[in-house]
Amino acid sequence: MLHITLLTPHAETPTYLLTCGHTWHRTVVDPTHPATVQDALGNNKPDLILLTTATELTLSSAEILHHRTDAPILASATLADSALPIARYLEDGDIVGLGPLAQTIHMPEGDVMCYALGSEGAILTGPLFAGGLAEHKANRRAVEKLKTLPDHTMVYGGGAIEQPLITLLNAAHAS
Repeated sequence: MLHITLLTPHAETPTYLLTCGHTWHRTVVDPTHPATVQDALGNNKPDLILLTTATELTLSSAEILHHRTDAPILASATLADSALPIARYLEDGDIVGLGPLAQTIHMPEGDVMCYALGSEGAILTGPLFAGGLAEHKANRRAVEKLKTLPDHTMVYGGGAIEQPLITLLNAAHAS
């Protein structure tokens, strides 16, 4: 069982802590406030840092958290030219181990990478559904690709904290 905890409710890119209930493996998604993450972890360190987007805030925060904890950063290959110390570049369909749970990376084409937590019926979408980003031409393919997931999938991300995917897809289609 994977516990999904909202650490910072940033309007566009909230920070989540994913904790495996079996191994206590901890993954931070989109750190926007490294001190808040470290406070939530206490004496523990994250095992991974995942990025859904390449905003200045997430990049600088991920770098700070990496240097403080030595947790590897995983992100899209679109960051290959950045100075960020990326341990692994992810592509569509890649599997990332979160404790004993192997989760599929759902990498839509566009500005945002999503992490489908299939065994948990959840997807982390970063800022995809915040501020009309789903309507941008580059992200329309992402929204189309998300339609292949079950309607009851719960979305965790900016503008969509714990909402059913079907609700967000209908709203994106209507506008």
